Amino acid sequence: MPSSPDKPDAPQRIAARVELLRSDVRRLADCAERLRRIEAELEEGGAAPPWLRESVRAHLDACAVAAADLTEAEVRLSRYAERLGG
Repeated sequence: MPSSPDKPDAPQRIAARVELLRSDVRRLADCAERLRRIEAELEEGGAAPPWLRESVRAHLDACAVAAADLTEAEVRLSRYAERLGG
């Protein structure tokens, strides 16, 4: 059952969602680090086609955008939980 602001445990339930968002941001950071290593290896090897390097860069950019979005959601949910009394 979804949290509702009129439930006394809503701040704690929202806090649990906030922690899940934090975990997802950490996973995205791990993924971005792996992609950076791949990107460096591709550059070192010099044999990778440009489209492959572009694809890796696009995924790195997508990780950054997703992490920023999730971080913003985390901040907003945290503030909301505080306003509810959490």
